[in-house]
Amino acid sequence: MKNGKKFLGIIGGMGAEAGAVLFERIIRLTPVLVDQDHIETLVYSNTTIPDRTKAILKEGPSSYPPLLDSARLLEKNDVDLIILGCVTSHHYIDDLRSQIKCEILSAVEETLEQIKHRAPQARKIGVLGTTGTIKTELFQNALRKAGLEALILPDDIQEKYVMGALYAPDGIKAGYQQPARDKMLLAMNWLLLNGAEAIISGCSEFPLLFGQTDCLVPLVDAMDALMRKAIFRCTGKQALERPNQQIDD
Repeated sequence: MKNGKKFLGIIGGMGAEAGAVLFERIIRLTPVLVDQDHIETLVYSNTTIPDRTKAILKEGPSSYPPLLDSARLLEKNDVDLIILGCVTSHHYIDDLRSQIKCEILSAVEETLEQIKHRAPQARKIGVLGTTGTIKTELFQNALRKAGLEALILPDDIQEKYVMGALYAPDGIKAGYQQPARDKMLLAMNWLLLNGAEAIISGCSEFPLLFGQTDCLVPLVDAMDALMRKAIFRCTGKQALERPNQQIDD
């Protein structure tokens, strides 16, 4: 810790653009007057980390060893706390916390706190996430523990619209915004039509495609919740209220 602020470590590269946007959002949301008020940050964009969903579904190599190596690299450089620039990677957070001494914040835990704050009357919560996140029930388990009902997409809609928005040749990972956005809005509308009273945006790349102005109920962005807690833990100040900005093609 220097000058009363904690040194923040970010594990990015999952995907690369989402990690860059995560860091940019932290800069935009941190209340500052001069350059020196910003959070000292070490960003490790580790693009070698295997795909998290494929790893969880046993369709590819484990993501955990390079995630652990990334966290250890940040720890060796004396960061005070770490955030993961990928929601699906939170599948491994308990294992990481058992091996890393510095604090690791959880996007899942912070999302539940934001739901309590922004949608206190909501009981049926729609969950948008990668298939890896859905299959591991990261958000479903947290919602159940809080006495809330999780609403998830049918498998065919999940694969066609959510995973298609991410991984199709015209998806966001290939650098295309509008086709991916169209698919995600169809997925969101299914949740709304089936009674979602609030929706979790549970992937680091979703904020590149849609935001609260696209949703008729409270939309809780997991990465935004994580960023806001990181800013508070590092500075002792609440993050600024600024809307997310989607990228252009």
